[in-house]
Amino acid sequence: MYIQDKVAWNAEIDQKLTLLSTLGVDCVALELPDGPRAGSAIDLSTPEAATAFFKTATAKVQAHGMELRTVLATSGFDAIKRGLSGRDREIAWLLNAVTGMGAAGVPILAYNFKLLNSKLLRSQPTPGRGAATYISFDYDEYLKKPASPVTPPVPAEQVFDNLSYFLKALVPAAEQAGVRMALHPDDPPVPRGLPPLAGAGHIASNFEQYQKIFDIVPSRSNGMLFCQGCVTEMQGVDVYDAIRHMGAIDKIVMVHFRNVHGEFPKFQETFVDNGDVDMFRAMQAYRDVGFKGPFSLDHSPMFPGAPVANTAFMIGYLRALIQAVYR
Repeated sequence: MYIQDKVAWNAEIDQKLTLLSTLGVDCVALELPDGPRAGSAIDLSTPEAATAFFKTATAKVQAHGMELRTVLATSGFDAIKRGLSGRDREIAWLLNAVTGMGAAGVPILAYNFKLLNSKLLRSQPTPGRGAATYISFDYDEYLKKPASPVTPPVPAEQVFDNLSYFLKALVPAAEQAGVRMALHPDDPPVPRGLPPLAGAGHIASNFEQYQKIFDIVPSRSNGMLFCQGCVTEMQGVDVYDAIRHMGAIDKIVMVHFRNVHGEFPKFQETFVDNGDVDMFRAMQAYRDVGFKGPFSLDHSPMFPGAPVANTAFMIGYLRALIQAVYR
């Protein structure tokens, strides 16, 4: 079992890696830029360039006493998601990434298929514990001031077709490279029957949709990023049953281990210890299904004056749970 946090490949990376190592993080998720860019510090233009980059990145992380286990392709890639003319170029870039990851021993590619950044689909933050504030969503409040719509709108059927095109290109290559792909749920997960938020169709908001996605290309490399917060926000879903179900079919590739209060249409992203989920019980469920992958930090409350404080609190809390449950 691993505790994971993310880093960006920039001038501050060594400072961030030193901090994470000091706090007790086991492994790292590296953020990719949102597609091919001229002059980028990350060269994935060919399989050979991608292999060289990921071997360099792996060595850098290992020098700080941690492992590089995940690559995050979780922002941008609009041509793929919207089915635009440049999608084959973006897919080719990710194919190079997967090849390089496999050669360097990086086992997870995490991604989402959201057409809008989740920050654009949030309400005003709400007061939390002490002086903290919580990222929040209130559907009624959102409707009063919705996000600018996607132009043109992309219905769910088209988004699903675009995802199918993407998975049919990527999953076989990922399987060959020994890489597992992990799809993050929609955030927020919009229930059936509601119109899509800002004209952007939702295709990963419930487990029936996930099963359809797994059926596109049946493979162990076609899996789920089990965002515990988003799953808890799904209407009528028991998060512990969801862990057991997805674990039983071996689809949990990595976990965003976070807590929330409420579900759609109104929720808050709380501290890890004071939401609706019994985190000890959740950790037991992961253990019982044999999950041994990374537990990743995600969506911290806004913590005034000390941004590292909640990271340290979360890592300590997570370490204690892992020791108590898995050992």
